[in-house]
Amino acid sequence: MINHSEKSPHAMLLLCAVLVLVFMLSGNGAGQQPTKPSPDKPKAEARQPAMPQSDQAKPSVSTHQDRKVPLYARTRITLADINTSVTTDKRVIVMMAALNVAGYDYEPGTRQLAALRQRLREDLANTSPELIRQLRDYFLKHKKGQTTAASVAPYLSLALSLTEPPGFSLDTSADRLPEDVREIIDFSLLLEEFYRATSFTRLMPKYVAAYQASMQSYAPLTAKVAAMVLSYLRTEPILELPPAYVPRPLSQKQEKEKKDKKTSASVQAIVQDSLKVPMRERRFVVIPDLLNSTGAANLRVIRDTYYLLVGPTSVPNEEAVRLGFLKFIIDPLIERQVREIKPIAEKLKKLRDTRGENVSEEFKGQESSAYYLITDSLVRASNERIALLEKIYGGKYADEKTLKQAVALVEEEAIYRLSLAYERGSVLVYHFYDQMKAFEDVGINLLDYYASMLDASNINFDREAKRLEENNNKIANYKKSQAEIAARPSMPSTISNADPQIVARLNEADEMIKARQFADARAILESIRRERPTNARALFGLADVTSKQAQAVTDSSRLGEELYAAVELYKEAAQNASAETEKWLAQRSYVSAGKILEFLGKANPADLPDAAAAFELAIRLGDVTDGAYKEAVEGKQRVEQKVKP
Repeated sequence: MINHSEKSPHAMLLLCAVLVLVFMLSGNGAGQQPTKPSPDKPKAEARQPAMPQSDQAKPSVSTHQDRKVPLYARTRITLADINTSVTTDKRVIVMMAALNVAGYDYEPGTRQLAALRQRLREDLANTSPELIRQLRDYFLKHKKGQTTAASVAPYLSLALSLTEPPGFSLDTSADRLPEDVREIIDFSLLLEEFYRATSFTRLMPKYVAAYQASMQSYAPLTAKVAAMVLSYLRTEPILELPPAYVPRPLSQKQEKEKKDKKTSASVQAIVQDSLKVPMRERRFVVIPDLLNSTGAANLRVIRDTYYLLVGPTSVPNEEAVRLGFLKFIIDPLIERQVREIKPIAEKLKKLRDTRGENVSEEFKGQESSAYYLITDSLVRASNERIALLEKIYGGKYADEKTLKQAVALVEEEAIYRLSLAYERGSVLVYHFYDQMKAFEDVGINLLDYYASMLDASNINFDREAKRLEENNNKIANYKKSQAEIAARPSMPSTISNADPQIVARLNEADEMIKARQFADARAILESIRRERPTNARALFGLADVTSKQAQAVTDSSRLGEELYAAVELYKEAAQNASAETEKWLAQRSYVSAGKILEFLGKANPADLPDAAAAFELAIRLGDVTDGAYKEAVEGKQRVEQKVKP
């Protein structure tokens, strides 16, 4: 169990965000205390609940009293309480090793292969050319033109349907597998040959150790995400389903014949037990997938187990875990709504078809049912609401106006992200987004609410068809802000005081800054700073993040504190930049510091001389390639005009 009081302040804050909101709106909780205003009801007061706790390090047995309390309201929960686990899987390791040899080398953008994938290629450099040819030919034939992480998704499902190595035999009936997996069942024969021919058993301990290290970071994250989702939805996970097959009861004649037989009671009891069919157990399992591409996330459902396979990242992929767990919780709820879904199924199909060629493959064929569309829409809408609440409650606001401004900025991003889901076929995302906002105000169990969200009288299909037009301004505003960030000059590849792994993490942080994922970028940069306190790129990135996060602050005193902190970080970056390879960084740092001091000089003219000095330091470096010489000259001229008597 993980004691939430022992977790990082950041994780505590995120968990408190949803818990405080739920208890605030429902009026439940022990001990009332003031809190930030709600985004929708800024002046409302909140009740502070006792925090659910979890601890993976040592086992815990729920008390009898705990079992009477709903999971989302317990003071202590474990992943075992919700049939959830984080583990490694040797079948996945071998499968992804074989696919890497088969030519799977996808990485997003221009990113280099992760270090572990490079090491794998070195370890398997002596693999038989004939075996490599067979693997490559098979993979090329079946990937259907796909080049992204989606090309390996069916193979992951196949791996999870096989027995452990070295057997790799099918562990389930082929007709229960998805069509895309049935098409590649015979790859298991090549997988067995690959495992034997490469003597992969000798490599396995090294790769298992790397996977287990990643697993340790996902255990507390999964516990936190699960607690947040259950608290937000205020519902119990459905962990058991009726058996797929139940034996027919004996007829009266058969019962009489059975009694007439001279069979001992113990034998009869054994026979009766053998006829009992156990309930199907639902599980959610997170598995590191470090030989996949960076940031890859595949959710594969095998029988009644939801496997989330997460590729390598510098920080655990929280959104992937949240989306996967939301689907695990919501899937069985939607499947029960036959009466509500049947009347709207045809209208949903027509609405989906309006997206034309934009509709993703996963919405076509057998999976294009109304149930799949509704589940995906509700999962994505709920994910955006939770993400929005995390960001809002992670900030500090001087007043109600400031809070509303912050909500508007964050909601623009949510509306844009929902537009992407809408275009690909999740055409009820905006409907459910609005419905979940209303759900937050009601504060009841989702079980008592979601049927009304699907009621035909509650869905305006004419409005849903025009949602992109309705949200056009918000989507355009977000795109504009992203374009401005993307227009920033890219940083040269030369980085001092860094090894290849740090370079990769710096590049990942830079991509996060461009995507406005400032908290995640800061986490990466802070970790690099702890390892390399004088790394100029990390210091520059932290200064950039600090100055951008300050843009959402309207309290003048706190704004000044944040901006002065950014100036100091820029100065540190300039002072630690390599004179041979990072003059550009030093120049940009001085210019950025000068611009901030120039801005602060509007309220405090004493800062203007410091601004001029910063621009002067940048100018002395000369017209540096990839630098900011022109901006430095123009900045100094502006400041000198302002300080003239």
